[in-house]
Amino acid sequence: MNRERAETYLRQLAEAELRARTWPAARIPGGQKAGRLALVEPALVAAGAVDAGAADQIRADLQLAVAVRQPGQQNQASPGQRGLPPDARKQLAQLMHNPSGRAGTVASYFPGLAAAYPRPAPHRAPWRVVPVGQVIPIRDGDVRRELLLVAYLQSADGARFTMADGRFHGLTAVDDHGASYQIELRGGHSAALLLLRPDPPRHIRWLDLTTAPGEPATRIDLDPQIPAPDITVTRNARNPGELLLDVIAARILCAGAASFIADEPGRIVAALHASGVLPPASPVPGQLAGLCTRMGNPGHGITAPPAADLPEPWQHMLTHPRLPQAGPAPGIAAAAIAELPELDGARITILGLHHATIVGRYNSVTQTIVHMLVSGATPEDDWTFGRVVRPLPALWVRDSSGRWHATQTQGVGPSPSSREVIVWLAIVPPLDSGTPWIDVVATGRSAEVRIRLPLCWK
Repeated sequence: MNRERAETYLRQLAEAELRARTWPAARIPGGQKAGRLALVEPALVAAGAVDAGAADQIRADLQLAVAVRQPGQQNQASPGQRGLPPDARKQLAQLMHNPSGRAGTVASYFPGLAAAYPRPAPHRAPWRVVPVGQVIPIRDGDVRRELLLVAYLQSADGARFTMADGRFHGLTAVDDHGASYQIELRGGHSAALLLLRPDPPRHIRWLDLTTAPGEPATRIDLDPQIPAPDITVTRNARNPGELLLDVIAARILCAGAASFIADEPGRIVAALHASGVLPPASPVPGQLAGLCTRMGNPGHGITAPPAADLPEPWQHMLTHPRLPQAGPAPGIAAAAIAELPELDGARITILGLHHATIVGRYNSVTQTIVHMLVSGATPEDDWTFGRVVRPLPALWVRDSSGRWHATQTQGVGPSPSSREVIVWLAIVPPLDSGTPWIDVVATGRSAEVRIRLPLCWK
């Protein structure tokens, strides 16, 4: 990998966009306007080929150049602010206030994180993670609902429950020593958090949770017997560009060919090659071309010939589509806790799973959501093909029947500090009801970890 070469490639892209005036031609998530740079720059940052700070500066330079060249400029030879039209002056003021030009992205909610990548190994503060997998009935007047708790965790950021998404207020708890706690809801996209205030002592053995005054309390056991999962670690260095293409393949398999527009896959592959991130002989571009072709996007733009032989998870999801059947019942949680060996400086603990039904305007979709606690990671920008934090390994799931599943990010839990992040991933297709175990395969640059996770559904 050649960082200087990758940065030069991005600057050449920016200059080409400025000359061709393609900057306003395409749109990226969040409403910002950008051209090819907005597609490939996050890819190179995600692969570690370009420092995030350098990429920010290139983007800011391009925005500044666009601002001073807007029509209506009165003094092109000396583009001071008095010679700029009102829109350009406004944009310059915004750039001066926020030089990176990335306000509103995920990173803006984590201001304490350094931009450099890779990050040093994090301080391993002790975590207490307890599987709960408990469904608690709640009476709200004449309406009965269910509170689905997945796990209890306590770390440097305090104590909280992870739960299926819902709007529950007025919860309180009492521990085995008689201390009382208020519970604060922090919402997520497909799941949420319940924060305990004040932070309980580490040694408490149970909590009695009360959902409303006068209602009976539900006891949450915080000292269960947790069987150790089987973990296999294979030390096998993987190319970062190939790992990124594996993540993109998972995105295509989850969302379909419409997740890319025209030749976007080819642009990303070309950028990885030009920056020295992908070796010339890598088979993965051809495999991605084969996947795109079979998924209905022959105009993918990848110059490598489409490969017939695909990685096992890709091939299995293509040739063994999930047959129509009754989906897993919502409101069911799997009590499962497993900490993966550290991968590329990231520390990941699986907190549990739950089934959920997302109700849309025209239909309902059943999902299986896995809850994870991650530290030693840097939040990414809001890039369509990112994984929210980096480095986050490419994650695949193989269930007890031999069926492979991809994963895609569903949300990130709010964090009071920069030390750790709650990440929720959807398993696609969802697991069948009562699946007894799954293999979670996490592939990073330094190793592949395969962990067999027993599932206790409740």
